[in-house]
Amino acid sequence: MGRDGMRRAFRGLCLLLLVPAFAVIAAAQAPKTGPGETVGELPRYLVYFDEFSAYLSPRSKQIIAQAAKRAKTAGAKAITVQARASATGTPQTNMYLAQTRSSIVADELEADGIAKSMIKQQPIGQTGSGDPSVFNRRVDIIIQP
Repeated sequence: MGRDGMRRAFRGLCLLLLVPAFAVIAAAQAPKTGPGETVGELPRYLVYFDEFSAYLSPRSKQIIAQAAKRAKTAGAKAITVQARASATGTPQTNMYLAQTRSSIVADELEADGIAKSMIKQQPIGQTGSGDPSVFNRRVDIIIQP
């Protein structure tokens, strides 16, 4: 086995030993949250959309229902619904899309028992650069204790 072969074998051995160690460390340090929920100062639930869509999938409705349940059990004082769109399309179209997404999620929260007066809508519109990734096509549901 030549020098290059030895280097490849050594790198492979290192990867075999290090990757599981990093996975264990990451799992131990990972915050515990429910599906769709992120960790931060305020509970936040994320609902993602397809490009140019405001359709709520069954999974999205489940996440919204979890947010409503959490808000009710925590005695939340308010819920903020922040809607975003990717940079695909015009800024005006993306603002309209964000407003539509915000309204649809707010309506679903109401259907799940949250008073309309508790919901504050914040359509943000276009976020990000030209990257049409799903990260920018979302609504954040922020529960305010």
